[in-house]
Amino acid sequence: INSQADTRDDSTPSHEQERVEDDNATSKHNNAKKEVKKGGSSASKHHESGVSAITYSKDEPDLLEFLWKETAKEKLFNRLLGCAYGQALGDAYGLSTEFETRQNVDYNYPDRSKLIPFPDYVLTGHSRRWTRGDWTDDTDQWILILETLTETHNDEPNEVVFAKKLKNWIRNGYPMLGDHGGMGLGANVSQVVHSEGYLLDPLRASEAVWERGNRQAAPNGAVMRCSASAFVHYKDREKVISTTMLLCKTTHFDPRCIASCLAVCLAITDLLNENFDQNDIESLINRVLQETIGILGDSFSQEHRELFLWHTDKERTLEDLNLDEPRSIGYTYKCLGSGFYGLRSTRSFEDTLHDLIRYGGDADTNGAVCGTMYGARYGYKALPYPWLRATPFKKWFDNKLIQCLEQMQLI
Repeated sequence: INSQADTRDDSTPSHEQERVEDDNATSKHNNAKKEVKKGGSSASKHHESGVSAITYSKDEPDLLEFLWKETAKEKLFNRLLGCAYGQALGDAYGLSTEFETRQNVDYNYPDRSKLIPFPDYVLTGHSRRWTRGDWTDDTDQWILILETLTETHNDEPNEVVFAKKLKNWIRNGYPMLGDHGGMGLGANVSQVVHSEGYLLDPLRASEAVWERGNRQAAPNGAVMRCSASAFVHYKDREKVISTTMLLCKTTHFDPRCIASCLAVCLAITDLLNENFDQNDIESLINRVLQETIGILGDSFSQEHRELFLWHTDKERTLEDLNLDEPRSIGYTYKCLGSGFYGLRSTRSFEDTLHDLIRYGGDADTNGAVCGTMYGARYGYKALPYPWLRATPFKKWFDNKLIQCLEQMQLI
C-alpha cells in the first residue's frame, strides 16, 4: 500500500502549482484588509454608532456569549461552533507554514518544544499576503456553502446557487472584508468555473474537466470546505450525504474527492449528534469509512478504496503522510489523513495543530480539515480563546454563524 500511495500521489498535481493568483488583486486585497483591521471609516464596515461590524475592539464581548445561556442546547452549540471555528482557526494557523518544506519550518522555528506563535508567526512570501490571523480561501468557500444551504434561493438547485456564489467570490471575494477578489484559487477549480456553461450546469462542466485530465486529478479543494454541509444538515443524515456529494462534484468529480468529503461529513454528523463514545472513537471511524465505501459502490475502484483506508488507518502517522512532498501536497487523501489525525487526537488543539503544520505542505488546508474535525469532537470551548480573538474578522463570522443558527431554527 505504501508504494501504491506514493505512485498515486506522484501523479497528482501539486496544490502549490495549482494556485492561480493575480498579483495586483492580491496586493489590493491585502492592503484593503489591513485598512479594515485598522478600523477604516467605510460605512459598509461600520454601524452608524462607529462600532466595527467586522472586528472586535479589545474589551468588547463576543456576540456568541448569549448562546451559552441556552442550557438545553449548550452542548450542540459548542460542537457546531467548534466545527466552524476549528475550520477557520486551523486554516489561519496553517497559513503560517503553507507551501513550506519541513526543513524550512525547522529553520524558522528551531525549538520544536515551543508552539509556532499565532498570529505572530514568521511571515513567508506566501503568508505575508494575508492580514495576520486571517483565514484563507478554504474557509471563505466553507462560508459559501453555509450561505448556499441556509439562504432562500427561489427554488434554484443548490449546485447552481453555489456555482454562482463561487464565481462571484472569485471575482470579488468578500468586499465587506476589504477583498478585491478571492485569493488562493486552485487550477482545478479555475478550469471548472471558467468552463463554458458552468453556471447553467456546473456538474457537467466539472465532469468534463475531470475527463479531460484522464480522471487523474484528485485535489483537496472540495474536502477543505465540505464540513459546512454537516454543520447545516446534521439532523438529516441522508441530506448530509446528498448535499456533500453534490457540492463536491460542482468542482471535483473524482470519486476520491467525493469519498474524502463523505468521510469527513459523516464523521462530523455523528459527532454533532453525539452518536459516539469519547473512549472509543475508532468505532465511529470504522463505521464512517465503511459507510462511505458502501455509498460509492462500484464507482470506487479497489485501488482507490485501499488508499482511502491506508490514509485513514489508526496506525498512520504524520510522517507517513509525507505532507510536504512537492508533487503531491494537494492530494485529497493527504488532507483526509490530516483530518482523521485531528479527530483521533487526545491532546490540546494547539499541540495537535502545531505538530501537523510543522510538516509544511498545504498546511492551511490540512489544518482546516484537522481543525474542523477536532472542533466538532471537543467543541468551541476547547479552542484557544486568545487565538480566536486574534482572527481579525471574528465579529463578522460570529454574525454570519448567528444568522445561520436562526435560519436553522436553533435560536
